[in-house]
Amino acid sequence: MFREIKKKKLILDNRKPYAKETAEYIEEINLVDWIYTSMRLEGSAIGKTGVQRIIKGEFIVDASVSDHSTIGNYEDAVRLAYNMADMDVELTEKYLFLFYQILANPERPEYRRTNPVLVMLDYIPPHPSEIEEQMEILFHWMHTNDFDSNPILRAAYLHNKLVEIYPFETHSEAVARMAMYYELIRNGFPPVLLNLSESEYYAAIRSYLKKEEIQPLYEPLERGVYNKLEIMMQLTAIGD
Repeated sequence: MFREIKKKKLILDNRKPYAKETAEYIEEINLVDWIYTSMRLEGSAIGKTGVQRIIKGEFIVDASVSDHSTIGNYEDAVRLAYNMADMDVELTEKYLFLFYQILANPERPEYRRTNPVLVMLDYIPPHPSEIEEQMEILFHWMHTNDFDSNPILRAAYLHNKLVEIYPFETHSEAVARMAMYYELIRNGFPPVLLNLSESEYYAAIRSYLKKEEIQPLYEPLERGVYNKLEIMMQLTAIGD
């Protein structure tokens, strides 16, 4: 499928710049898909339409105040990610901490000091004393592996490796998803609607933690990219 994805991306690159209205619409659906996917995987019951309405500035009475606040935080984090991508910024510890600060608003921006049991993952992450070393290993890995020039596979691994380290007291999964999507957009791929339920998402991570299986996350991510590019092909073909 990745070969077909590269073909679609090449066609779409050749169609740029898109018409203003088309570009704005694609930007909107990408933002909604990015935020809605993360909200759903965090257990929020808010629907995709609800996310879209809140992004447009509405206050929805059947959505919690927490949902409104979380969506606003994600908007800020996504805006930062696109600004970084525009400047082709390499993802570093500094930017992971920025994502963490925006999403979690911690009292102090620091790595976790506790050693939690992650029930959803049936997993105990590295001791806090090991986090800095594990993060150094992760960034070295990022600089030395290209997975046969498949940024989607690299993004899936980056996500799972971050969850494996679980660097922050809270929101480690959210930061891992931000990193995964950033890897996509920096390489010219769109953020996607990840077709996994919350339980399927955690099962996919467990498969990696227990057996180093990347396919349970990679395949839905790859399919999501393919589907989004197909939508973009249809939208941008209107003016052809």
